[in-house]
Amino acid sequence: MSSKYRFMGLLGAGLTALALSAAAIGTASAADVLRVEMVDDCDPATFNAAIGPGTCRGDGDTTFAQFLKQLSPRHVPEDWAFDPSRATAKAGQMILAKNEGGETHSFTCVTQFGAGVVPILNQLGGFNTPAVPCANEDVPGSFVPSGGKRTVTLGGAGTAMYQCLIHPWMRITLRVTAK
Repeated sequence: MSSKYRFMGLLGAGLTALALSAAAIGTASAADVLRVEMVDDCDPATFNAAIGPGTCRGDGDTTFAQFLKQLSPRHVPEDWAFDPSRATAKAGQMILAKNEGGETHSFTCVTQFGAGVVPILNQLGGFNTPAVPCANEDVPGSFVPSGGKRTVTLGGAGTAMYQCLIHPWMRITLRVTAK
């Protein structure tokens, strides 16, 4: 066998091995993604009439009046949530937060849960102390429209907390373990 054909054979085998390795790495990292759903149950007709067109793009059943009635210092609208609300993840793991609801939500890293950016929801829900965003958090970049998603990569071991700054009862606490 000539050196030309031997070289071509080795080159082909090397490229195949490289492609298979890249595929395996891509598959392994995709499997390590923790998915978080942001959900709500807004009724578009009543939410859009009360707040403005485009506020709710979903197909929920909770009217705006019912939503406000559900919100009190002892109770929050149960259909507005992060799912899961608690999880264990690994340091360096990617989190994919997907907005499955009809309203815009935020997936904001915080060091302290607390009040959000909508004064009336804070007042009705009894949220008096402001949430404290993480030091390097891009707060405007943490807002996710209906149907949108946000990805974040976790830091080191410890506790990571994320909150919706619009609906401050929507929260997740992550126990982050070493890799």
